[in-house]
Amino acid sequence: MIVLFQITDRATLGEEALFDRVRRAAAPLAIQVRDKDLEASRFDLARRLLAAARPLGHRVIMGGAFEHARGLDVDGVHLGASRAREVRAAKSAFRFVSVACHDPSEVERAAGEGADAVLVSPVFASPGKGAPVGLTALEQARAVVEGQGASCSVVALGGIDPSNANACLAAGAHAVAAIRADLVAWARALGSTLT
Repeated sequence: MIVLFQITDRATLGEEALFDRVRRAAAPLAIQVRDKDLEASRFDLARRLLAAARPLGHRVIMGGAFEHARGLDVDGVHLGASRAREVRAAKSAFRFVSVACHDPSEVERAAGEGADAVLVSPVFASPGKGAPVGLTALEQARAVVEGQGASCSVVALGGIDPSNANACLAAGAHAVAAIRADLVAWARALGSTLT
């Protein structure tokens, strides 16, 4: 069971630190290649992450236009909320599809389309991401997913760190995602309590 998503962002987390987290993480870790401004070189980053992550049991997810990720052999894709209607098309090419969501109606749409996960954000204050939706949004998202009978994971994103990650799980998230915070030790500790 994936409990931690590491999202790439070269402006806040250098490649050395990213690959260090990949090496230290207990399997499975989901790594979402997000760097929207890299375009061509983010495909190179995805290839290098695949080479480092696959032997460790981790999964690599490509953010953005899934059409461009078809030749990469990534494990899945992440779509923006405005592309939720494309989940079924993405699922025809990838094993895993996640969707960014900011309110219950977006969660309902993504889960209804068959998304494997919804990333609810920003749960807590996060630079440049607007007002936080809070832990209540995770409770609401979980209720929506369960109400639909969907097999869709709720993932908390935005301002998540070791001090509040457990609260996200308690509020209904199945997993947490981070860009800045190093949650590898937290996930390892949690993993030892799950077994």
